[in-house]
Amino acid sequence: MRARNPISKIAKIALAGYFVFLFASPGKTQNLVPNSSFEGSIDFKKFKGNNWHSLQDTDTPDYFNFSVDSPCNKVFDDYLGGASAKTGNGFVGIFCYRVHPERNIKNVREFIETPLISELEKDSLYRVEISLLLDSESNLAIKNFGLLFSGSTLRSSSDYKLSSLNPQIEFNSTYLDSTNKWITLQSFYLARGSEKYLVLGNFKPDRNTITRKITPVYEKGKKKKWDLTPREKATYFYIDDVIVEKTSAVLNGPVSVEKIEIEIIDTFNINEIQIDSAIILKNITFEFDKYDLLPESFIEINKLFHLMRTNPNTRIKLEGHTDNLGSYLYNLQLSLKRVESVAKYLIEMGIDPNRIEMAGYSFSYPLESNETEEGRKTNRRVAFIIVNK
Repeated sequence: MRARNPISKIAKIALAGYFVFLFASPGKTQNLVPNSSFEGSIDFKKFKGNNWHSLQDTDTPDYFNFSVDSPCNKVFDDYLGGASAKTGNGFVGIFCYRVHPERNIKNVREFIETPLISELEKDSLYRVEISLLLDSESNLAIKNFGLLFSGSTLRSSSDYKLSSLNPQIEFNSTYLDSTNKWITLQSFYLARGSEKYLVLGNFKPDRNTITRKITPVYEKGKKKKWDLTPREKATYFYIDDVIVEKTSAVLNGPVSVEKIEIEIIDTFNINEIQIDSAIILKNITFEFDKYDLLPESFIEINKLFHLMRTNPNTRIKLEGHTDNLGSYLYNLQLSLKRVESVAKYLIEMGIDPNRIEMAGYSFSYPLESNETEEGRKTNRRVAFIIVNK
């Protein structure tokens, strides 16, 4: 639902490089997450310094690999739920929430950790990406999934210690409730330097986890995987394709064109925008099958920049959508690249990267029919949501 008339008139703002999108040359970047698509075998019961491992003695993460000779191939034949990898054959699964007061089950969390291939560089900007799929036997969707960077391993940390930590990246703008298609989330992280490890999971205790009841999908003849009682609540995510790579954006770098003063006739009025309302950025245009911003796009993006500059505590989520020409996964990456282009521009103009969250939805949420060119044009869009004011 869109907010009603979230526009105010005339704001003058000095912007550099209004029609120039300045970034360092995109050269090849390295993903610093080892075994990032989980194609290599993982034994979560064993601590290995160069691979994914569990943190707590109570953690029992699951590893799946559906390659030809894998014993996992028939694991879902008899049980409810199930998934296939987003890419390749391997993926993992963890509980991010499980509670039943009568059985004294509370604050159940599973975390997985990996060392990074190399330390993060101080004041460098990194693009962080992860793909999630909610298991269809889950009866709760949550808004909280975090990624925490640390200088040393957190292995053997207690539940209490982990739930008291604040991950540098937390995806908390939208319920993560997709049970039939992978969703891919992105953010940027400005490194403090010397970060060597990455931890994934829900760092919020039960009382602070934002939940929503959903109806599990029960298939006739299939057995339940978990011993959930009628009043027990649980959230279980599959995870694939974890990426941490240094971005080409130049933070607060010099601008190669003169500053010019631009009169923005319409600006977004934050007081009239409801939290969680999707506001479509009009006239954000891309060449077919491309994600480079065209000059006419900057008028609308600069309205968003003005909103964020004048409301320094505001956090947003950028959402990318496509038409249905091409495969779901191809369009998923394209939708992510397009919102990343918008986010990079805002960061280049001085917006703190920690204030921007990103998600790509491929063609999952069309506004119009994809049967016509006009409908497909409408469905190719970027929108933003106010996470907090």
